[in-house]
Amino acid sequence: MRAVTVRWITSEADLQGLEAGWRALESRVPGLLPFQTYDWNVCWWRHFARNAVWIKDNLLIAAVFDQQMLVAVMPLVDTRLGHRDYHLYRNIRPFGADPNLTELRVPLADPAYTEALALVWDQLAERETFGLTEFQMVLPAALTASTLEHTPHLHLLSQRTIPNFIVELGDDWEQFRSGLKRNIKESLRRCYNSLKRDELSHRLEVLRGEQIMAVLPRFYALHGMRASAEDTISHPDYFCVERHRRLIEDMIASGSAQRCCMLVLYVGEQAVAMRLAFAMPDELYLYYSGYDLAYGRYSVMTTLVAETMKWAIEQGYRRVNLSVGEDVSKTRWGPQEVSYQEVQCVPNAGWRIAMARSMNAVRSARRKLRAKRLQNNEILPVA
Repeated sequence: MRAVTVRWITSEADLQGLEAGWRALESRVPGLLPFQTYDWNVCWWRHFARNAVWIKDNLLIAAVFDQQMLVAVMPLVDTRLGHRDYHLYRNIRPFGADPNLTELRVPLADPAYTEALALVWDQLAERETFGLTEFQMVLPAALTASTLEHTPHLHLLSQRTIPNFIVELGDDWEQFRSGLKRNIKESLRRCYNSLKRDELSHRLEVLRGEQIMAVLPRFYALHGMRASAEDTISHPDYFCVERHRRLIEDMIASGSAQRCCMLVLYVGEQAVAMRLAFAMPDELYLYYSGYDLAYGRYSVMTTLVAETMKWAIEQGYRRVNLSVGEDVSKTRWGPQEVSYQEVQCVPNAGWRIAMARSMNAVRSARRKLRAKRLQNNEILPVA
């Protein structure tokens, strides 16, 4: 492992001081995700950090340096249950404890320094001497085993796989389309023919940065319509909560404004399907979407994705990231799967392991209740 030092960032002023180094690091990391950027994490902290009487979120960002160069950032939240400095329980986990707005909560690391992530976790666990602290990490699957192997102070409680699907585009739409599976080729043919049969024209409009603000009300409305659809995969209305809308609007107003895209499919003069996306250096990341159910018979969401891929090829993007979650709307495009592991650990002591297992059983029951209520579009407070 290269010789590095870890600095712990615990104040918003020190977080601001990381900006230049963090942005420079973003330019050196292949496959950069929107959720790894400085702007996303600052916006997230602004809207989701809690400061109540019995629960408080504290900044605990691990900044890894090789001499004066920032080589890795792990944005962590140190959540304490108790009153002021007296607590019996802590939960240290990545930024992004929200209702699936932060889809991937992985640290940002220069590829030459990924082994340093294990050092961060072991430092955290080694100095934990009082009460119960749980640790959560989200890492690329290839790094998980080696990280756990080099953190003897932590005991693995549970882990789950998070699949992410990425489509390699190539240089030409027709060549790309010809390599697709027969079922998606047939779906595309039906989409375009159904519009033509009813003499309906369509076009794609791509908005960037502040241009998006004018169409956000329509996007929220279409997203809500999509959530109410009963004949497709169930999704909650993530933007029925004001705080969630403010997070997106802050991103559009941030230093990442030009990375924010709104892909709008018009049929005639009507915006019938929309998808928020992030134009990252290596790929176009497709985020949440919505469509007008009155146009569902034309499969306008499939048309929107196809038109988006055509546009991405024209713009020189090599890949489209279809985001996380395994469903047919992603897998039918023949994507590559990139897996991440969400790992839950506690310090390696018998009583802590037993207590954490009991708490996990309670949380599992709460998650089932949360999932049931989310299906009914009842967004619960952040846990």
